[in-house]
Amino acid sequence: MDTQPEKVWYFAYGSNMSSAKFTGGRGIEPIDVARVRIPGWALTMEIPGMPYSEPSFSSIAPRRDTDAEKGISFDVIGVAYLITQEQYRRVISSEGGGIAYRDICLVGEPVDEDDRAKVGYQIMLRTLGTAMLRHPPPVPSQRYMNLLIEGGKEARLPSQYQQYLSHVPVYEPPNSSWTKLGALIFISIWGPVMSAMEKLTKESIQSDGNAPTWVILLVRWTVFVIWVVHDYLFAPIFGRGDGIRRDHDYTHNRHYQSLNPR
Repeated sequence: MDTQPEKVWYFAYGSNMSSAKFTGGRGIEPIDVARVRIPGWALTMEIPGMPYSEPSFSSIAPRRDTDAEKGISFDVIGVAYLITQEQYRRVISSEGGGIAYRDICLVGEPVDEDDRAKVGYQIMLRTLGTAMLRHPPPVPSQRYMNLLIEGGKEARLPSQYQQYLSHVPVYEPPNSSWTKLGALIFISIWGPVMSAMEKLTKESIQSDGNAPTWVILLVRWTVFVIWVVHDYLFAPIFGRGDGIRRDHDYTHNRHYQSLNPR
């Protein structure tokens, strides 16, 4: 009887493209690695994070007709790791246990002949898509984008895509004393709250890699409150902490959306 663990190809498009993050930080040693693209899907930065610090994190979404006008002109490209089901559950737990991301299946294509030799002409992938989003999306921090840029370079992703990653707009920390003060107050208040939410999530992870539904809803509600406080109190007084330009038509477009947990 075959006792080998069931394997899956996990598609990493964000910080997990970096082996230092995936193998070093997550402690997951893949069985094999290939580079793949997802036709019709684009990299996004729509997962809400912490204003004034880490405003957003990456996800992927189906490309829309208007994406080219917004500078989203590439299908998302990333690293496919062949791992066991148990390791994939560890990926889910390490990415928030179902709070910001949901497990999805997609069909990918190899980047070149070397990758095709590993995965064939098409490959079924498991990855994490958006379960909690903010629109319009904030911009990511330079620290976070550096992880994607270095991961893409390490994986030898196509040079045009690497260049695309290097030109993603990033959040610029405030340079005025007044906005710095607001950022310090905001992070001093909400930083410990989010640390407590992260600790609660990690301690409640279930066998499938997800947190219980009540924890998912609690953390999502906490993130919602954090951004409401930013939008209606701190942003008008101290300045924005999400990297969105002041001339953006934000009044009519601002909303936070949290999808139902699985």
